[in-house]
Amino acid sequence: MALIMPLPPHHREIVKEKYVLAVDLGQSSDPTAIAVLHHKHYQHVHVKGRIVEAGETFDVRHLARLPLGLSYIEQVAEVARLLARPPLNAGCELVIDETGVGRPVGDLFEAHGMQPTRITITGGDKATSAGKRRWHVPKQLLISTLDARLHTGDLRFAADLTEAGAMANELKDFRRKVSDAGRYSYEARVGRHDDLVLAVAIGLWAIVGQPKPPRAAFGVYSASAPALSYGVNHVK
Repeated sequence: MALIMPLPPHHREIVKEKYVLAVDLGQSSDPTAIAVLHHKHYQHVHVKGRIVEAGETFDVRHLARLPLGLSYIEQVAEVARLLARPPLNAGCELVIDETGVGRPVGDLFEAHGMQPTRITITGGDKATSAGKRRWHVPKQLLISTLDARLHTGDLRFAADLTEAGAMANELKDFRRKVSDAGRYSYEARVGRHDDLVLAVAIGLWAIVGQPKPPRAAFGVYSASAPALSYGVNHVK
């Protein structure tokens, strides 16, 4: 469960909110996945002006796979439809993964008046800028950040998500490997999909930037349990 500090006496609460719509663009045999995340950042302000960080939550409000065979034009139109709906129409960052499909598909979003943050998933352990609103982001960083936020309870899923079961299965199919140098890597099992996991991870990365995942998160692992565990953190 996410830990939001109770409001102490002589304080007022400030909640900063942000929505992100993340798209993991698929190819012929892999579906496109869409996730909408709602971030709340809590601060407590004392009457004398002192500010205390009180916690944050990341709520997955929408999670969907688009049908295979849907053209990229139709996929762009679906994203535009979602962005036009409240509360996203009041302000929402769009982030897309164009790793497998290339820049021309990403250009379709801009041709339709959207300004997505465009990422390419890479190896390594550090995100790097590749130009205006373009990033190269290591898969290890994406998945380890999602993993950490699941374990702290900050990342939660709406109970009525249609793809909640598929998301849980994808997480179970991920395995963490440790190299001889002590570096972590994450991969789905052969033949398994990871589109929903990546959509949520991309949205989470767009909110927290270039994070170092909370150190305490990996304390829940044991050597005999290399797969990611899926905590049922529900949005209230």
